[in-house]
Amino acid sequence: MSRPGPASPSGADQLPVIEPFLVRPRSAAVLDQVDGIFFEASGTKTFSSPLERAAFHDRWLGRYLAHDAQHAFLAFAGANDEVAGYLVGSLDDPAQSPRFDDLAYFRKLAAFTARYPANLHVNLAPEWRGRGLGQLLVDAFCRHAARAGTRGVHVFTGRGMRNVRFYQAAGFREVAATEWNGREIVMLARDLT
Repeated sequence: MSRPGPASPSGADQLPVIEPFLVRPRSAAVLDQVDGIFFEASGTKTFSSPLERAAFHDRWLGRYLAHDAQHAFLAFAGANDEVAGYLVGSLDDPAQSPRFDDLAYFRKLAAFTARYPANLHVNLAPEWRGRGLGQLLVDAFCRHAARAGTRGVHVFTGRGMRNVRFYQAAGFREVAATEWNGREIVMLARDLT
């Protein structure tokens, strides 16, 4: 577990604690907070149906918790299990894993995902952004992936998105780009060996 340097937004001296998702049973309230952070941080805010909303959730969060919870991390602030942020990821090369077949860009860039197979998604509650907590979650995941023998980790994001600077500050660099859903996305990667 690690603790970031900045004080919590409420001014309390309790700092967020980062722990593996599976270190203890997770309550429905904790999972609801993770879902709340996920949807608040998402660029997609409206859905045509509950089914479309559920599919979106499964694509970017649910599949990771269902298949890769052993690689997820939570950041807790305060004594009441207030979730400050989370990171979900996979150590499997997504170009080789059927559960990622719905994201065609993985196969298009299979040469790069083979070199940087682990992938992650990190999101924070709004009051915790810009305070170093995201970096600590990414570092926790990268240490975990390196201990498992993974050579590298990657993320995909839109060209020019604000999170590009965050990932660059976390040691990622652009290694590839492609078109997806009518826009350019970039693959940012970080060596773990």
